[in-house]
Amino acid sequence: MDYEKDMLEDFEIAHDPYELRPECILTDKVFDACFQRECEPSKVVDLPCKSTLGDVNVVYGAGFIVDGTLDITPIRENFARVRFIFRVPFTVTAYDKEKKEPVTISDYVEFPKDIEVYLPQAPSEFSFRIVIETRSETLSKQLVGEQVILAIGVFIIVKVVGHVQLLVQSFGYCPPPRECVEFSPEDVCDLFETKPLPEFFPPQLDDCIL
Repeated sequence: MDYEKDMLEDFEIAHDPYELRPECILTDKVFDACFQRECEPSKVVDLPCKSTLGDVNVVYGAGFIVDGTLDITPIRENFARVRFIFRVPFTVTAYDKEKKEPVTISDYVEFPKDIEVYLPQAPSEFSFRIVIETRSETLSKQLVGEQVILAIGVFIIVKVVGHVQLLVQSFGYCPPPRECVEFSPEDVCDLFETKPLPEFFPPQLDDCIL
């Protein structure tokens, strides 16, 4: 954030007084968006060994629409029915006590979607895309024998997106960026040279009496 503030300050100095100006840009515009919650109460993941003990870590990837499942059907003027299956991949990492190493298992959960969205009429040359974003979390997890049972909650946002030209206000081009800092590993001896002298002797009785 400090870097962005410095950029703006540099820009103001170089262009004082600065003014907003209209600019035409090509960008993606969201024509409609809605969200839903999905829950998988008991996703079973098989572990590769019996000796896996202790807690497990679950990391989720971005959800995506499964290829071949998207179907868009007009239902009335400027609105359409959108159906698809989306998948959320995740990895489970557990510790194999016998081999003394972590074990990672990849898996996923899937949910069907059947929703109504605003999809305005447009020239045939113009195309819309259905884009999703997900945020997933582990609601509960249990280790039962050689299995992990997960309860997974997923927030999904469905967007109708089109590539358009927009007129926006801008300050013009960004100022030149800062110069890159060359990476230089720290020398442990140099760090030691800056340390203060420690106490060499234990405290006396008088020092401990409050």
